Formats: sequence, C-alpha cells, structure tokens
Amino acid sequence: MLIDSHCHLYYEPFISNMQATLNDAKKNKIDFLLTISVDLNTALINIDLANSYPEIYCSVGIHPNNVSKNKIENIEIIKSLYTKSNKIIAVGEIGLDFYRNKNQEEQLVFFKKQIEIASELGLPIIIHTRDSENETLRIIKENYNKNKFLIHCFSGSLDFAKSLLDFGCFISLSGIVTFQNAHNVQEVAKYIPLDKLLIETDSPYLSPEPYRGKTNCPKNVFLVAKKIAEIKNTSIENISEHTSTNFFKFFNLNK
Repeated sequence: MLIDSHCHLYYEPFISNMQATLNDAKKNKIDFLLTISVDLNTALINIDLANSYPEIYCSVGIHPNNVSKNKIENIEIIKSLYTKSNKIIAVGEIGLDFYRNKNQEEQLVFFKKQIEIASELGLPIIIHTRDSENETLRIIKENYNKNKFLIHCFSGSLDFAKSLLDFGCFISLSGIVTFQNAHNVQEVAKYIPLDKLLIETDSPYLSPEPYRGKTNCPKNVFLVAKKIAEIKNTSIENISEHTSTNFFKFFNLNK
C-alpha cells in the first residue's frame, strides 16, 4: 500500500473525473489520498470529496499565500467546518511563506491562530514553509509539546531537517527528491528515520522525473517512493510499509 499524503484534488484534471484519478492511483497500489485545503472555498470542495469517496481524506486551513485575501474571522469558519465530516484529519496547509509574500506579521498571526484551532480540535498540523526556517522553528518549538507537526514538500537544509526531527516533527518528501540537482533533498531523504517519513505528490505541482514539467497526479507518488528506496538502499515495499504506517499514526487513524 502507498498513500499520497498531500495533493490538491480540487484542480483539473482531477475534479471533473475523480473516479478515473482514483483508478489510476490504484493501479500503482495507492489506496488513500489526502487532499489539502488552502482557503475556505477549497476546504468546502475537499470536504465534499472526502465525504463522497472512501479513499479520500481532507484537511482544512488557510495557506500563508492566501492570508492577505482572508479576514482573521475566517479562521473561526474553518474551525466550524470540522463538524461537516469525520474525514477531516488535519489543519493545513498553514505556515509561513516569506518568498512570495512580505506580510510576515500577518502570516504569523494566522499561523499561530490556526495552531490554536488545531489544539482545540485535537488535529495534527500540516506546515508549508518557504524562506522562513527560523520563524517556523520558533513557532514549532513553542507548540511541539501539545501539537503534532508535519512539514510537507520538504526542500530545506539538512540542519533544518535535524532541528525539526528534534522537535518530533514528521517530514514529507515530494517529487523534488527525484530531481537531478536536488542534492540537498536527497541528502535529507537519506538522513530521515523511516519512522518519521511520509511521501506526497503535491499534485498538480512538482511532477517527479521523468514527468517533470507536466501536470502531476497522485499515481506518481510511486515514483517518489521508488527514488527514496534507491537513496536509502532499501526496497520500495519497505518504504511503502513505513510511510503508510506513519500516515495512520500521524493522523490518528485506524489502519
């Protein structure tokens, strides 16, 4: 069994033919998908998808790139959505992105408030972080004793990864690990303990080799697992077993 722990199924070509997307995934032994929200609208779509398909789970949250388009009151609306489905298994993706946006203080307010919501709901947290390693670590350090954190689509330094692991974080690797020049991510992939590792596609973004530049899809998480197995000098079955077990453990699900 493989699990795509991070994809965005509200995009085309998935949303108009979801069953075909699921069928294609199953051909590569991918049994479950976690579709990630970035605002209120995508949260509502994802909840509907999760309620409609047994293979799909979802998260709810406001992405740092969407903070400027939202009012702080919208976080309470995000919180209220939790009652709409028992398939909501995380708050995310939330976090900090200082590469695209310079509204750092506003992002920090949204980040901290959504961590509070996750604590109230008893949900783990999926983090997006870009050009914000120090600030992200500071927030995690303040909250790791009462929250569980997953850093998605990791692309940072080995030192950053080591610090995250010190705080008990899980780390998810995407198709970036297959890129020829992604030496830092491959170094991190080799270092991450198997009991802290998840895999994802971040579909429709970041297609792995040999499909780089094309629309990504959940079935390609197989290629992520294959590359990690190569880096760690182990079998894809071993990567599959550990990452699937970690998924159920991190998101508090019965296997």
